[in-house]
Amino acid sequence: MNLKDLYYFYDLSNLQSFTEVARKNGVSQPSISYAIKRLEKEFHCQLLVHDPSHRTFKLTPQGDILLRHVKKALPEIQGAQKEILRSISPYDTIGFPPLIIDYLVRKEPAFIENVSALRNIHPIQEGSIELLDLLSKGELDASFIGSLEPIIDKRFSVKTLMTSDLYYILPSGHSLADKEAIAFSDVLNENFIILDEHFVHLKAFQHLNNQYHHAATPFFQTDDINLLKQLLRKKIGISLLSEIAITKEDKDLISIPMVKEERMSLYVSLLTLKETNLHPEVENFFQELLN
Repeated sequence: MNLKDLYYFYDLSNLQSFTEVARKNGVSQPSISYAIKRLEKEFHCQLLVHDPSHRTFKLTPQGDILLRHVKKALPEIQGAQKEILRSISPYDTIGFPPLIIDYLVRKEPAFIENVSALRNIHPIQEGSIELLDLLSKGELDASFIGSLEPIIDKRFSVKTLMTSDLYYILPSGHSLADKEAIAFSDVLNENFIILDEHFVHLKAFQHLNNQYHHAATPFFQTDDINLLKQLLRKKIGISLLSEIAITKEDKDLISIPMVKEERMSLYVSLLTLKETNLHPEVENFFQELLN
């Protein structure tokens, strides 16, 4: 059985057009027709019923059975292909959200002391949202992920590195700078400068804003933490950031805790695909970071 025939059959069930399937796969339309005929010969039954008057078709009961199994089999085959490629790769592909890798370099001695392990790492820098998606698709071997709650997912081995409280970040001289804690109701009319949808900080803002019927509006969204801080220093607005995003160079910015009732934390975790065997140097590197 030709594996491509199953892919063509699956695409045909979704697109309902021989022409579209041929275009998607860069082959001729007869190639798709021959693929279906080969499958019908293989399974000794008709898989499609054509309606010439409407130039349409539908799956036979046997076609429905095959489709049900194909939907299960193709992801497994794709997963096997990715896992095999990862197993023979000279490096491990690891996700690093920008804020987290910046913190690790600044604050974790184990990161610098074991920097030689980076020779075995192909780093991917994206926000936690994208990295979790890539890891779920098998595109990464492991990834550091920031989340607003502990991650529980049977697909991954999850090890929590740390938690980091979220703070309101204000420019110097702001009218709320002397408060011991800030409630979201205090800042509904402020210009919020927020890390965009690539980061969980936007989810934190949306969670708070939902409780106030979307009374606050993000003034500006960016994926650039340095630009965000520059705008804060220009007194254009305020922000909501995790503690790990604040460095010793940010002395001119003021961090105010959230009130106890609204307090939120960023969970920094290392997620590894359960079927992945990391290079020993990389495994040791992670162990040093987590201990």
